[in-house]
Amino acid sequence: MSGLKSVWVFHVDSGSCNGCDIEILDVLTPYYDAERLGIKLVPSPRHADALLVSGPLTRQTYYAVKAAYEAMPPKPRIVVAIGTCASSGGIFYNGYPIYNPNPERGSDRLRTGGIEVLLAEYGKKPDMYIPGCPPSPEEILYGLAQLLGLKEKKMKGEYYYADEIEFVLPDRPIEERIYLTLRESLRRVVGYFDREKVLEDFMALVEKAQESENPRERLHELVIGYFLREKDSRVKFAIRFLENEYWRLKDAYEKRHLALVKAGVR
Repeated sequence: MSGLKSVWVFHVDSGSCNGCDIEILDVLTPYYDAERLGIKLVPSPRHADALLVSGPLTRQTYYAVKAAYEAMPPKPRIVVAIGTCASSGGIFYNGYPIYNPNPERGSDRLRTGGIEVLLAEYGKKPDMYIPGCPPSPEEILYGLAQLLGLKEKKMKGEYYYADEIEFVLPDRPIEERIYLTLRESLRRVVGYFDREKVLEDFMALVEKAQESENPRERLHELVIGYFLREKDSRVKFAIRFLENEYWRLKDAYEKRHLALVKAGVR
C-alpha cells in the first residue's frame, strides 16, 4: 500500500445509520481536505483503488456491495471498514436483517456482520479497520494515512515522560459529582432541550430540603408539592426519577467515601 502516491476511493453504504457517512463526507470537504493527501472520491467503483464501507452488511445491500467490490480493478482493491458496524456488525451483529450465512450464528458467537463476511468469500479481510460510533474525521484521516504509508513520512515521534508533568486528579465534592451524573442521566428521560430547567428546579428542592433535620423526608414533601403545581406529566416523571436517582447516588458516594477514609485513602 505504501507504494501508492495517491488513491481514488469509492464510498458504499452497506446499511449504516448515516453517522459514519456524515463523517466521511466531512473528511472530503475543504476543511479537512483529504485531497491534499492524494485521497480523491470517485463516482464509480470501476475507477476506485479503495472501497470505503460504512454500516453493517445487510441482506438487502449484500448484492450491491458485492457488485461494487467486483467492479473495482483487481489491484490494489483496498477495502476500508469505517465505523464499528462495518468492522464487526456493531450492535446489529446478530440482528435479523444482517447478512450472515453462518448457520451457527447466535449470541454465544463472536460478533460478525461487517464487511469481512463478504470478503471471506474471496479469502480476504479488510485492509484497514477504523472503529468508532462514528469515528471522527481525524481518526478516518489517520487510518487512511497509516494505510497508505503517509503517517511514517509526515509524522515524527516525540516522547514525553510522566515524571516531568505534575497532574493531580481534582477531588470534586460529592454534591457536584451527583449533579453531573444526574445531568447526564436526565438527557435520556427528557432530552437535551428540557433537562437544564428540570434539573435546576430539582436542585432547588434539594437545597431547601438540606436545611431540615430530615432531608430525605423533606425532599419527598417538596417533590409532592411540585407535582401539585406541575401539569406536564413528562416533567413529573423526570422529577420522580431525579429523586430516586439522587438518593441512590448519594448513598453510594457516601458509602464509597467512608470506605476510602477507613482504608486511609483520600
